[in-house]
Amino acid sequence: MASEKKTGIFYAKDPKAVVVMHEGKEVFRYRSVDELVETHMKGLAALERELDATIESQYKS
Repeated sequence: MASEKKTGIFYAKDPKAVVVMHEGKEVFRYRSVDELVETHMKGLAALERELDATIESQYKS
């Protein structure tokens, strides 16, 4: 049976990190869970601002 490639969020011990993997490839490495959460909260806030601006511009047309 072929081995399946890892996808998910994993803890690394040395150096200590939180690693995001997709199909066996490292997507990103965070120094802590707090850094991962903070980064994603900022990204979601940016997406929300972009969506609000898009909706506002459509209503001005």
